[in-house]
Amino acid sequence: LQDHLGIGNGETTEDGMVTLEHIECNAACDYAPVVMVNWEFFDNQTVESARELVDRLRAGDPPMPTRGAPLKTHTEVSRILAGFPDDLADVGPSAGPASLAGLELARRRGESAPPRPGASS
Repeated sequence: LQDHLGIGNGETTEDGMVTLEHIECNAACDYAPVVMVNWEFFDNQTVESARELVDRLRAGDPPMPTRGAPLKTHTEVSRILAGFPDDLADVGPSAGPASLAGLELARRRGESAPPRPGASS
């Protein structure tokens, strides 16, 4: 994306549409590599799909994130992060099959986590 956009990490395109940030962990290794746009996930990205994603965003054609609610603008996301409600918490999937594979396997096997110390049963 740096080559495609002509900017480096921590930089913004001249049109102000895209800022690149490099982070080590997006807490989504079950869907890596991921790209986040305004806090929404685009999973299982390739070089080509990441370029297409950025091109669509810059063209005003935002795709639906892989998980979560439809994309919001930076201003809308800032309000959500400040605590204003958006009524979209349950829109779109938040966890997919890769995230839930261990839980499903444990259920099939009849396994569960041990009780927390001091927790009433």
